[in-house]
Amino acid sequence: MDSPRPALASRIYCRADLRLATVSKADGACAPSLRAVTGGWVADQRTPEGKGLAKARTDIRRSRNFILGSLSLGHGVAHLYDQGFPVLLPTIASQMGLGTFQVSILLALRMGGFGAVNLGGGFFVDRLKRHWGLMLTWCMIGAGAAFALIGASPGFSVLLIAVLLVSVPGALWHLPATASLSQRFPDRRGFAIAIHGLGANVGNIVGPLLATGLLTVLVLWRHVLFVFAGPAVVSSLFVWWALANLGKEGDEQPRPVRTQLRGAWLAVRKPVVLGLVLAAMLRGLGLDAIFHWTPFYLEEELGKSHLDAGFHYALATGTGIVSAPILGLLSDRFGRKKVLVPGLLIAGVLSLLVVGSGSSFLLALVLAGVGLFSFALHQIFQAAVLDEVRQGTEATAIGLIFGLSAALGVASPFVGFLIIERLGGYGSVFYYSGILTLISAAVIMLIPMRGQPPVQSAPSL
Repeated sequence: MDSPRPALASRIYCRADLRLATVSKADGACAPSLRAVTGGWVADQRTPEGKGLAKARTDIRRSRNFILGSLSLGHGVAHLYDQGFPVLLPTIASQMGLGTFQVSILLALRMGGFGAVNLGGGFFVDRLKRHWGLMLTWCMIGAGAAFALIGASPGFSVLLIAVLLVSVPGALWHLPATASLSQRFPDRRGFAIAIHGLGANVGNIVGPLLATGLLTVLVLWRHVLFVFAGPAVVSSLFVWWALANLGKEGDEQPRPVRTQLRGAWLAVRKPVVLGLVLAAMLRGLGLDAIFHWTPFYLEEELGKSHLDAGFHYALATGTGIVSAPILGLLSDRFGRKKVLVPGLLIAGVLSLLVVGSGSSFLLALVLAGVGLFSFALHQIFQAAVLDEVRQGTEATAIGLIFGLSAALGVASPFVGFLIIERLGGYGSVFYYSGILTLISAAVIMLIPMRGQPPVQSAPSL
């Protein structure tokens, strides 16, 4: 005889190891029944709640792989702007009559804006989780608007404001995007963040090539910046459609401010986290020097054309499209430290070899090698820090890495200016970058990191 039918389900959320189940009103226990199973969560499709859950589970936009792909695509567009601007800067400086010191001011403002958003924004992004989709959409719109403002700048004073604003969208994008991936891929965190970085590397390649290609055709840099504003508007529509509900899943309420601050403080005071942040800061300072001054080195010291300089700059920033997923997988399997140490050592040595390569074909190979580790290693830094922090403080932790690096980075353009003026021209910054990267590797060697990242189960949504 059949067992008694359980009371009508008042809640339809139940884990039953893929058994068909419902939840009894009487005791809340899972009982076998003929129900629809949706991805391991069980829904009674005769109830409105069950129908809603079943529909939600078939919506591709709730799939963690779709979210990863969408965030990676948006990240690529963000870096289209981040790396498109530096290759235009030599032409902007030349036609506006700016000297090296004025260029340093522009670069310092850009780094300052980036740092301020990360340091101040991480805490608020964690608290405003239900608005992540809206934040990401406005990042796209803001990037296009800031580029248009640079193009319309009548003089140096307006250009200063525009360059400060252009740093904001790219800085803000990383916070909700990386926090979301950390929560959705606790079992494959390094790989997920690396794929997100792969999208950035696509932008790192396309951005310089598109900018210098347009500059070759259109000649006027202002026209190039106006054209560049277009992709952001189109991308904002996709980002809103794909990610509007990011962070809204579940009924989790923001934690009290005091609890949030205490969780962030507990994470920051860990010796491992402090060591990782220090190493990331040193590496970031060296990498920023390469990004800031390589276009000037290629055009003004080596005499390359706009397009040729854009090609070589793309190699230095974008070849991580090959290495990022591989390094992410290796760090998940063997541990972050075993990837960071050799990667930083190789990156440091390659940076020291750039100037000696001259203008030959060897220069392209060395810059391509530099690019293999440029952003890819920074993504491993992020994963390593996120391994150590509690859920709900991910954006705060990422903001700490980016923010402190950028805060120190405000001084980096002026240090670069002094090195360029006193120690042998634009090429000398590669020695500066290589030395900082090797010191970063030494710091990582001293950090007592786990052999492998902690294994965590993946969420269903």
